Amino acid sequence: MSFPFPAPGTTILVVDDERITRRVAYRVLSEEGYRVFEAASADEAMSVLEMAHHYIHLVILDVVMPLVDGVELGRQMLETWPSLRLLYMSAHPAQVLAQHGLANLDVLFLAKPFTHGEMLHKVTEALDRRRARRTSEPESTVEG
Repeated sequence: MSFPFPAPGTTILVVDDERITRRVAYRVLSEEGYRVFEAASADEAMSVLEMAHHYIHLVILDVVMPLVDGVELGRQMLETWPSLRLLYMSAHPAQVLAQHGLANLDVLFLAKPFTHGEMLHKVTEALDRRRARRTSEPESTVEG
């Protein structure tokens, strides 16, 4: 399967409390030409976004994390930066995801463990959704 080469400077923030998942995601994405930031917690992710939100095109969030789960973190991010695109990921079954508030939501989701191709497919889908939304929004819309 072939994937479109990312636009120059396409940047993704990967948020996961598991270092191995962050490293795998970093490797897959950087090998395809994406710039990648990593965060191990909600606090780290918010700090990265406060410094670099103008450069981040997509945030990939683990749903189940200590202290603040990915769904709540995603809500906090969208309150501050409503134009952010989010891609949720988890290795947990649907009932656990529902307990964390990821039930009946129109969100993009990547199941862990994921293959190189699965991750790139979901990232491409998330970025394409962003482009589609941007072109359908009024020209006066200012991105956060």
